[in-house]
Amino acid sequence: MHNVTLQINLSPGDINYAHLTVPALVTAHRTNVDETLAIVDCCRPQKTKIVDPDSRFPEAEFSRRVEKISLIAEELKAKGYLDRIVYLYPHNSLQPILSRKYLDNWVNETHDYGGCALMSYLAGLEVATTRYLIHYDADMLLYQVPNYDWSVEAKYLIDKHPQAVAASPRISPPFSTEKKLPDAPSTHEERPLFAVEGGWRNDWFSTRCFLIDREKLDSYLPLLQGRLLLETLAVKYLNRGYPRSPEIMLFKRVGATGGWRLNLKSEQAWLLHPLTKPPRYIELLPQIQALVLNNQVPIEQKGLADINLSAWEQFIAKSA
Repeated sequence: MHNVTLQINLSPGDINYAHLTVPALVTAHRTNVDETLAIVDCCRPQKTKIVDPDSRFPEAEFSRRVEKISLIAEELKAKGYLDRIVYLYPHNSLQPILSRKYLDNWVNETHDYGGCALMSYLAGLEVATTRYLIHYDADMLLYQVPNYDWSVEAKYLIDKHPQAVAASPRISPPFSTEKKLPDAPSTHEERPLFAVEGGWRNDWFSTRCFLIDREKLDSYLPLLQGRLLLETLAVKYLNRGYPRSPEIMLFKRVGATGGWRLNLKSEQAWLLHPLTKPPRYIELLPQIQALVLNNQVPIEQKGLADINLSAWEQFIAKSA
């Protein structure tokens, strides 16, 4: 037993690439996890000050996309990439449990104020049966050296530090040598970094990708208490940015009280994330993914966590 679960979030927004990205992510960790788990978010985002679901997520189209991502998930399971699938439908029985345990019943909405996932992240934390959880959003791209698994090193390192709650690989391709800059997780890290064994200590908890110690996280629950609870009640009353994202909740509860995330320094694994997914990105994704898996990346992309599509277009054209 590894005492580790690999969990991937799927939603209707992932139908154009999940069949490519999920197998690659699972393959990277399969030998070092006990279970692969998908949380499929079938809930249409609720109305907020900046999100009108009737215009952004028309019900008939949203339902069609839910059916499509559910079919993709089942196909991935049939092919052996997923061991278990948990579907989150509106008014599901899991949601009250998540609200009570993680949010002290103050927040019951399924999505944050921007229409991004909220409860599905908490569901992954809750339904895992192992102490450690590796989480990925389904749109993440990962480079990893063969026979290396960043989560193994991450687990070993955070076990040595009581306040290290989570870890991640480098959030961007290494850049310091080519760009002659001081080494860091990226060229745009906006939070303070402190060198520690194996990498850097950081108080920001990105939900794009992480390994987390669920037992350590339990000591910070519920997330909504103290100043963060007062802030949450204020933004709800004023209708300004309610509900907060899970990243903000983790940052303001865990990070603000001494918990931290380890950014691994190893160059044997790194991430990329598409901030937007225009048709051209979807068209080029198979080629981009193949190049990433072979540690081939345009220099303009190095040090950047989000996909630089124009740089990849030129890189692919030159590689042809």
